[in-house]
Amino acid sequence: MPAFAWVLLGMASVTVSAASTTISQFEGNARHLAFTPNKIGDFDTFIGQHIIAPPSVDGETLLVTTGKAGRRQEGQVLRIDARTGAIIWRTSLGNMTMTQAIMADHDVIVGLGGKRMFAVNAGYSCRSRFPHAIVALQAATGKPVWEYATHCQDMPTPDYVHHEVLTPTGGGRFVALDARTGKLLWQTRIGGWSAMSSPARVGSNLYFGTDNLFTRHNDFYDIDWRTHKIRWSRNFAHTVNLAEASPVVCGNAVFTAFMRKDSYDLWDILVHLWKHTPMRHFTFEVVSLDAATGRLIHRKSIYTRYLSPRAWIQGRIISSEIYWKNWVIAALRKMSHAIHLPALFSHMRRHDPTHPGIYDPPLTAWHRIIYVEPRLTKRLYALDARTERILWTFRTGTDVSNPNIYHGALYTVNAKGILYVLNARTGKLIHTERLATGTVGPSDGLLSPHAFVVGGASGNLVSLPIGHMKTVDGVDENAR
Repeated sequence: MPAFAWVLLGMASVTVSAASTTISQFEGNARHLAFTPNKIGDFDTFIGQHIIAPPSVDGETLLVTTGKAGRRQEGQVLRIDARTGAIIWRTSLGNMTMTQAIMADHDVIVGLGGKRMFAVNAGYSCRSRFPHAIVALQAATGKPVWEYATHCQDMPTPDYVHHEVLTPTGGGRFVALDARTGKLLWQTRIGGWSAMSSPARVGSNLYFGTDNLFTRHNDFYDIDWRTHKIRWSRNFAHTVNLAEASPVVCGNAVFTAFMRKDSYDLWDILVHLWKHTPMRHFTFEVVSLDAATGRLIHRKSIYTRYLSPRAWIQGRIISSEIYWKNWVIAALRKMSHAIHLPALFSHMRRHDPTHPGIYDPPLTAWHRIIYVEPRLTKRLYALDARTERILWTFRTGTDVSNPNIYHGALYTVNAKGILYVLNARTGKLIHTERLATGTVGPSDGLLSPHAFVVGGASGNLVSLPIGHMKTVDGVDENAR
């Protein structure tokens, strides 16, 4: 793996590290190639709770975050010996942790909160009654250092740079906290919320997507942490789940993905009913934007699902029922907050409106190839970063993870815990086996020259030796 790759953004030259020994942003870098040169042993450690994010590296240890959903949501942060898998310390938290742990000097930073929110009035419409916050723990002991409470869940992995913790919150704000004290340094209002879209940081720029189902302000942002201002934002109409996919930066472009739901007027619906012609339910798209200006470079549709007119209409009626039900619940929360009464409207019989779970996992960028693995397609797609032409696809089955790559070998684990190792250039299968992880993601695993480390819904953290698996000859990991 390379030590550095250079990306030209405007007039500034910035460095993207893919081989760091500590993690300061989601999956280590803006390409989501989580890698450590450190020695990692072989182990299978039972953690006991769902591991959602990849482990982070801190010296000769790994930092693992977990989450437990249900009537009593809770989470944990663990420090684990990277050679043996032994648990060094474990700290319990008051809500599930869906973020990756990042290192800020001598502290570990995580976010609290899970499941999607329904935003009517930014800040007071969260679905969970459990605490939402950014939390700092002592890296050596796991003891709490500070906690910054937020109105809504903190699901994106924060960034750490220059003693600042930077993150979008569920409450329609982008905040910067003092990493030493947790005090608010500055904040910027954003049009929606980031559910799982962890900012990709390149230089002073942070890129992430947001959703707002009620205003349709589904915006993608570039925020400059040095100037505290929005450099640019771009709205994508008729999209859902823009807040889920964590973007990547490749060259002078930033890539993200989402589902687009087109609207039909009454005449179009009647015509489809009369002719019995299928209607577009959604289209999965990948877009590339100029990283400096936000100009749209390419927009690629890679999968479209069609429904019969009757099924399409029935789906819209059900969606509207859930939509308005949660609008009312969110309004009640707003009123209860105003009169200082606790609002406990958190239990729902159904999943989130029209898109339960994660549909758009993070993207991965490697050697001018963009990899996306939308859950509903059950396929991994490799796209040319310059043209967005599909180079190859591989059927993985249902998957909410993104792949990781080392020396030309691509590693991805699907929702049944099946590991696929592929040639990253051609998609040819190199190796496959079932792991004890259960469902993995939405994230990738951690790679070292010796092992592939990944956790999942089973609560097992598995470190698998990769020496017996082939790498791809002739791959220069320093070429970008």
